[in-house]
Amino acid sequence: MKLDIRHGRIDDLEDCFVLEGKTFPEDEAASKGNIEVRLSKFSKGFIVGEWEGKIVAHINSGSINKEDITDEEFKGLIGHEDDGKNLVIFSVAVDPEYQRRGIASVMMEEFVKVAREMKKEKILLLCKENLLGMYEGMGYKKIGLSASTHGGAVWYEMSYAL
Repeated sequence: MKLDIRHGRIDDLEDCFVLEGKTFPEDEAASKGNIEVRLSKFSKGFIVGEWEGKIVAHINSGSINKEDITDEEFKGLIGHEDDGKNLVIFSVAVDPEYQRRGIASVMMEEFVKVAREMKKEKILLLCKENLLGMYEGMGYKKIGLSASTHGGAVWYEMSYAL
């Protein structure tokens, strides 16, 4: 597999927005504005995976000292702290045409390296029940049911200790 991983740049905005829309239902996908904020304010917490020059995956995040990751405003980096102890993943997106090739695992491994370089304590994320096993296989621990009602879905909180 030839996946090139790098930090996101503001000129990736359109490609990342399109990818987000291909990966998540409309009421769960990040807005273009939120993706722009994440790329411009915290690009060190935003990685993209390119396959033959095309962005086929991304992971983006914010940094915070809190453990509660259900605040909807945080998705727009309101309350973000560059030096926060935790990274909160907002989305792990892999183009459906490129799924089931191990790309999500490779991207998540790289994201752990990024988090360690930033000297974070934990990576936190929310996921749906069908993805619990995948994340547990990557070393994440299920915390439990989340209070989040984002997109009207049922979410679970997960944590990865660095």
